[in-house]
Amino acid sequence: MEINTRDFGVIQIENDATYEFPDGLYGFEDDKNFAIFEQAFEDVSFLYLQSIDHLIPCFLVFEPWDLYPDYQPLLSKEDMELCQVDTIDGLIFLVIASVPSTIKDLTINVKSPVVLNPKTRKARQVILQNPDYTVKYLPFQQDGREGA
Repeated sequence: MEINTRDFGVIQIENDATYEFPDGLYGFEDDKNFAIFEQAFEDVSFLYLQSIDHLIPCFLVFEPWDLYPDYQPLLSKEDMELCQVDTIDGLIFLVIASVPSTIKDLTINVKSPVVLNPKTRKARQVILQNPDYTVKYLPFQQDGREGA
């Protein structure tokens, strides 16, 4: 399948790389279909979540454990039902990054990850029940907070 992107032009993706977001993403509720793909820059690959419906949005995403090793997402009972699961086993979690001018100041949203169910090909963005998680975690700062 081919999709059009703002930053990478037309790219080829596999059909199993697409997910339906019945509620869209926060701030992008009209975008219901997204693709996940990798792009390599020099010898480093990055993961992107691209709207199939429009050129924008396209998000840089990470598996949370890559940047937050002790990540333990707690979903509400309602989110578990909407994800059509009894446990989080088998779900894929991605956190959206905000990229400033320097990598040191990159933040990831560990409070509201994207949750993918590969069995149903459905996905949603959730607000975790973890009280200490933030929408602006700084993985390259000593304690993950500004001013560290």
